[in-house]
Amino acid sequence: MKKLIVNGHILTMDPALPEAEAVLIENNRILAIGSTADLKTGFAFSGAELIDAQKAVIVPGFVDAHNHLTMMGVQKFELDLSGLKDRALILEKIRREHLTSHPAKPIIGINYEMEHLPKGQQLTESDLIQAAPDRSIQISDRSSHMSVTTRQTLIHAGIQLIPKDCCNCSAPCPLPGDFTGEVCGWTNFALRSFMQAELRNPQTLRTAWKCAAARAAARGVTSIHAIVNEKEMDGLISFRGDLPVDLRIYTETKNVQAVKAAGLRQIGGCGSVMLDGDTGPRTAAFLEPYINQPETSGQLYYADQELYDYIWEAHSAGLQVALHCVGDAASLQMLNTIEKIQQRSGKKLRHRIEHFEFGTPEQMQRAKCLGVCISLQPAFNYFWDHTTYVEQLGEERAMIADPIKSVSAHGLPIGLGSDCGVTPCDPLLTVHSAVNHSRKEERISPAEALYYHTMGGAFLGFEEQIRGSITPGKLADLVFLEANPLEIGAKEIKDIPVKMTIAKGEIVYSDSGW
Repeated sequence: MKKLIVNGHILTMDPALPEAEAVLIENNRILAIGSTADLKTGFAFSGAELIDAQKAVIVPGFVDAHNHLTMMGVQKFELDLSGLKDRALILEKIRREHLTSHPAKPIIGINYEMEHLPKGQQLTESDLIQAAPDRSIQISDRSSHMSVTTRQTLIHAGIQLIPKDCCNCSAPCPLPGDFTGEVCGWTNFALRSFMQAELRNPQTLRTAWKCAAARAAARGVTSIHAIVNEKEMDGLISFRGDLPVDLRIYTETKNVQAVKAAGLRQIGGCGSVMLDGDTGPRTAAFLEPYINQPETSGQLYYADQELYDYIWEAHSAGLQVALHCVGDAASLQMLNTIEKIQQRSGKKLRHRIEHFEFGTPEQMQRAKCLGVCISLQPAFNYFWDHTTYVEQLGEERAMIADPIKSVSAHGLPIGLGSDCGVTPCDPLLTVHSAVNHSRKEERISPAEALYYHTMGGAFLGFEEQIRGSITPGKLADLVFLEANPLEIGAKEIKDIPVKMTIAKGEIVYSDSGW
C-alpha cells in the first residue's frame, strides 16, 4: 500500500536534499521525496493513499540510543514520586500507597528527588517504618543508583550489609546499629532485583513492554536501543515483532556466547555490567577523590584484567560492546581496554561509552582515534545541571559535566538517548536539554541535536543505511511535529506536540486531530 504525504515541511537529515514538502512511501520504505506538486503529478493516480500533513514539520523517527525498556514499562506498576520536593508530601504519598494496596505487595518507589530536599530532610529507615509499617519497601532516587529501605526489607531479601556486598567500597559503610536506610552499589541493585521479581514474570513483562513502546511511539520514537538483562533477552526477542517500534537489543550480561547464539550483534549496558556507579552515592569512579568525602574516589566495578577478558571475548565474537561510564576513571579504563584490544585484533567495532558524563578532552581525543562512539543523555543536565556537582566534585570538575558540545567538537560519533526510566523517553526534551545546557559552552544547535537523535543513533546501531534520515530506500519512519525545532524559541522545544508517528510505513500514533 502506497501513502503520499503532502503539504509538509520535511527536515530530511539528508544533505543531498535537506528539505522537502512531500514523501511517497510504499509498505515500509520511502520511495521518493520532493515537492507536493511533483509527487502529486507523478503518483496521484497510482493508488496511493493521500495524507495531508497540514503544514506539520516532519522529521525522521527518533532513535532512543539508550533506553531501559523493561524499567520504563514496569514504572506503571510502581509508586512515582517525581515532582515531590517536600518531605511531608513524599511520606504522605507512601502512606496512602500502604493503606490502599494489598498488604503483601512491596512498595517500590521511584523518582525520589532527594537532592531537592534540604540537608537533613532526606528520608530515613524510621520514616519508612512509620509511613508503611511491616511492609517491604524500597524508595529509589531518579538515577536508581541509591535507595532508602529498612533492615526488615533487607532481611526479607536475604541481603546483609557487609563490605563484600559493595565491592569493597572505600566509602565508610554504616554499621547495622547506625543504619540510616540508604543503600547503594551492588546492595542497591540486588535489592531492586528482589523487589521487582514479581513484576518481571512473562505476562507482566509483555504488558510492560507494550506500555513502554506505546509511550515511546507517542513521543516520536520509532527505534529503541533497548537494554535488558539476560533473563529477559529471549522473551523480548520473540515479542519485539508485536511492538509498534523497532528494537536493537543490548543485553546486560557477561555471557557472550548466549548473546551470540541469540543472533544479536551487541552486548552491554548498565546494571550488572556497568564500569562504575553514579555521583549521588559517590560510586561514580573518578581519577581524583570526592571533595566532600576525600577518602573515596568512587568505585570501579571491574579489575582491569576482568574487563579486558570480557571485552576481548565479545570483540572476538564480533559483538559491539556498550558500557556505562560516568566518572573519568571509568571512561579511562574503558578506553585503555579498547586500545589494547584493537592493537591485538586490528579491527574496530564501534564500541560505545554510555553516558560519558565527565569525559575529559584528552579522553575525547583518544576515543576519536579509537573509533569509539558516545551515547549521551542530555536530559541529565535538565534534571541535574552542572551546579549539582560542585559540592561533591568541586567547581572545576562540575564545569565539565555532560560535555555535549565538547564531544561534538571532537568529531565523535554521537547518539542521543533517554536512559528511561532515569529520565523520560521524550526526544524533544532531549533536544531541548542539549540546546539549553546549563553551561552555554556546552550547548549545541537544534539542527545538531536532531541529527544526533536520528542519524547519530542509527550510526551507533549500525543502521545508518536503513534509518535515521528521510531518504529514498530507507525505512519509512516519520514524526509529525506541530512546530519547527529549528525556528521555535530554544526554551519552547520541549513543549512541541507530536501529532503523528509512522514506523515502517504504519501509523503507530496519532493525536485526536488526525
